[in-house]
Amino acid sequence: MVGGDEPQGGRRPFFTRTRRRRSLAAFLGWAPSAVGVVANGLASVGRGARIVCGGLPPPARWRRRPGRFPPEKRRSRMSLRGRLTLAAIGLAAVLVPLWLLLGGSGSSGDAAEAAEPQTPPVAAPPPESAALPDAIFQPPVGRGALRAATERDGLRVEYTLDPELTDQVWRVLDRGRVDLGHVLIMDPQSGDLLTYVSTDPERFPPTRAYPAASLVKVVTAAALLDAEPAAAERPCRYAGNPYRLNRRSLDPPRRGGDEMSLRRALATSNNKCFAQWAVHEIGGERMLAAIRRFGLLRAAAPVHAPGTVSDPGEDRLELGQLGSGLDGLRITPLHAVQLAAVLARGHRVQPSWVARVEDAAGGELPIPSPTESIPVLTEELTRDLRSMLTDTTRRGTARRAFRTRRGRPLLRGVTVAGKTGSLNGTDPKGRYEWFIGVAPADAPTLAVATVAVQGPLYWMSASQLAAEVLKVAFCPKGVCSDEPPQARRTRTAAQPVGG
Repeated sequence: MVGGDEPQGGRRPFFTRTRRRRSLAAFLGWAPSAVGVVANGLASVGRGARIVCGGLPPPARWRRRPGRFPPEKRRSRMSLRGRLTLAAIGLAAVLVPLWLLLGGSGSSGDAAEAAEPQTPPVAAPPPESAALPDAIFQPPVGRGALRAATERDGLRVEYTLDPELTDQVWRVLDRGRVDLGHVLIMDPQSGDLLTYVSTDPERFPPTRAYPAASLVKVVTAAALLDAEPAAAERPCRYAGNPYRLNRRSLDPPRRGGDEMSLRRALATSNNKCFAQWAVHEIGGERMLAAIRRFGLLRAAAPVHAPGTVSDPGEDRLELGQLGSGLDGLRITPLHAVQLAAVLARGHRVQPSWVARVEDAAGGELPIPSPTESIPVLTEELTRDLRSMLTDTTRRGTARRAFRTRRGRPLLRGVTVAGKTGSLNGTDPKGRYEWFIGVAPADAPTLAVATVAVQGPLYWMSASQLAAEVLKVAFCPKGVCSDEPPQARRTRTAAQPVGG
């Protein structure tokens, strides 16, 4: 019987089917074929287990001499050497196929990898400006936050802000006991901020939008001069308190009343006149278009909120409130200094305070490039509007702030064109006071914006704060000059040292 499970006595040929499957030579003969090795190896696991347990007969030459054991036990007894050999064969039958399938010693894998073309390493491109963290563009507005270069998120940031001028602004804030306030000074030509200070960024964040109050009268006056120049030449007629507004005061009185020119109404911030001009001369669509043209509804810079406006629709009272600044428009302090910069040459510039960003290795990283200045007003209209706004500091709502106790000009030889604003707010609660302006008025080199939230008792108004800030900028040693501080420092640094 060939291929049976039990030996039939006598010596059988060595190359029988059963012996070929069980011998080590058979496994080595099948080794070149991975498929055969895997199949026979898996089959041998089961056979090896059965051999060890006595289920299959071992080769005859592995058994001990006849007579050692009774004949009936010879099928189930095997020497220790034979059992160890079969166990080793079964273990090798399992490990060798797995070793071949998993890559062996790695020579074949290495050869395959070597055959693949090797591409040269490519340097990673520099990070885009949008990849920079927002913390880079957070203005260093707190006390002691400004340094010439600051480490943020592992990056070195250089600012356009002037440390010396910033320290002087902090001294003004301390003297005025300003609890909640912001002060911004900007170069109206380039948009570089020289000072960006906030007394309490947590309670009064500079990146949020607040009621714009009467600052919107600058936009209303510009829209009137642009769209209806003839109407701007006619005086406004009103009756009663110029600062109280209701539906009846939207129309000129039928008889009597007072008259006021646009120049005088802008200097004294007459709410009734500006409400009438917005309702009867400008209209809702042109009013909203003018606000958009000044950029007050866009984010002035990264991490800053955009401005918001309420569409008055067909409601005449809401349109009058929007045109006079009593309600409807909210802007950030950065919008305010941007609005002031328009008064310099009629163009809208993008404020910026980050001059350079370097990584840990000292490489310069790209930052958002300031957009080109956008024309908002014509040169003639800008000059006329700036001339009107000089009356604000001479004989208007800010006249006391820009004069000494003896009535003399605070900034001798430097004329300031500006606009005030005040309105009650709730977050934080208090009276919001604004001032925006440019100086010198005939050829502006600085734009300033101040805002303060006043309580029942305060020591310095926003107009006084702006006047004192401009004084330290143009009159550093008690003598006023129309030369801006950045120009003076550049000229001083260029002078040779030594004799």
